[in-house]
Amino acid sequence: MDQWHFARPELAKHYLELLSLGISSNLAIIAPRRKGKTLFILQDLAPAAEAEGYLPLYASLWQNINAPHEGIISSLEESIQNHGNTLTRLLKPKIKKTTLSNELLGKMEVEFADYPSSASSQSLIRIEQLICQLEDIAGKRTPLLLIDEVQHLATSQAFSPLAHALRTLLDKRQGRIKTVFTGSSRHYMNLLFNESQSPFYHFVEPIPFPDLDQAFIEFLVGKMRQDHQIQVAISSLLLAFNELDKSPYWMMKLVSYLITHQCSATEALEHTLMLIEAAEGYERLAQRLKPIDKLLFTALCNGENPFNKGLLDRIDKETHVKGIPPNVQRALRRLQEANLISQILKGEYFIEKPGFKRYLEK
Repeated sequence: MDQWHFARPELAKHYLELLSLGISSNLAIIAPRRKGKTLFILQDLAPAAEAEGYLPLYASLWQNINAPHEGIISSLEESIQNHGNTLTRLLKPKIKKTTLSNELLGKMEVEFADYPSSASSQSLIRIEQLICQLEDIAGKRTPLLLIDEVQHLATSQAFSPLAHALRTLLDKRQGRIKTVFTGSSRHYMNLLFNESQSPFYHFVEPIPFPDLDQAFIEFLVGKMRQDHQIQVAISSLLLAFNELDKSPYWMMKLVSYLITHQCSATEALEHTLMLIEAAEGYERLAQRLKPIDKLLFTALCNGENPFNKGLLDRIDKETHVKGIPPNVQRALRRLQEANLISQILKGEYFIEKPGFKRYLEK
């Protein structure tokens, strides 16, 4: 799928310039899932960083969702053992795995640990030892840690020792190692970076990860016309892209189905929306939520104030609980813990899974 990758060299260059300014040695890219963060850092940022004299290393904290420290250890060990190989050879298996994951099977992916385990003191010592070895191998180059799904550290107290250890080892090096974190939950990223009790409090510089625009759609239309002799109107694909919440991951699933079945963009969109429902586990999620939670989520998607009188009256009439602020507060907390919404500023809510609104309305 490399030939289908829509490169963003200017964005990669911008992020590296921010690192070179020295204002912060640690950046955080925050965007919802399926927005293309992982492929961007693997295919755009890592090669650009290597060209600028960095030694990039990628690790995902979801590699072992119950023991994120194991993902860091295995990535460090792999990088050290293969330091003579080119970056492309090292990252190719990770790119392939990321690109092909969750292939059209409707498999629901897990975001939270079911049996979270704390890193042992031996594991934390091992990470420190490996970082020292990485510095030796790097020589005059600056190691650049690309740590994916870092918000996972805030989802369980069991991961607190790892969070403290990472903060300490990076602090000790005072910019000799730089990091780019990615996170797909604004709620848990906020807990990790903006809560005073967190070891990562005010440790990183958050940076926006802009959505892809019409240029991405024009790229897809051109590829389909050139490689598969399929003519699709830019306007129809753009409408589908917006319907998919501008997710490049799901857009590629739509394109794959469209090419395979020689169907219309509308048919491919309907199929892709069904895949999203299965992959995101909307049915199971809806079963777990209370009626007030569903009502409140839909209202937030429509831009309503969760405490306005009209909504409180609807809660009274349409659910089995009273429409009072304490009940709304509890429902908001449940929606945040389910990673359906995030609240960074008072009164400002972000919808993390807008597709869930379509499911509830259907």
